[in-house]
Amino acid sequence: MSERIAMQIREIEITSPHGLHARACSRIVQIASRFRCDVSLISGVRRASARSIIAVMLLSAAVGTTVRVETDGPDELAAMTAIVSLLSDGLEQR
Repeated sequence: MSERIAMQIREIEITSPHGLHARACSRIVQIASRFRCDVSLISGVRRASARSIIAVMLLSAAVGTTVRVETDGPDELAAMTAIVSLLSDGLEQR
């Protein structure tokens, strides 16, 4: 039996001058949908499934907002790496 890794958690500051706008939210959903694990974004008291563009947009994360990323499941490390890379590389470049 393989040992399960605990849920991955990272906090990332939104650096895009436009925050999490529609195109950025679409990229997040596309990336999150590639993985089998659960991917959640948390901003303040709001939690969103990263597979739902409406939920991610409703986070209303502006530039400077710190977003908590949680991944939990079989490929959580790869999912975390991909989402954090997207958020930290600047959403405008995608």
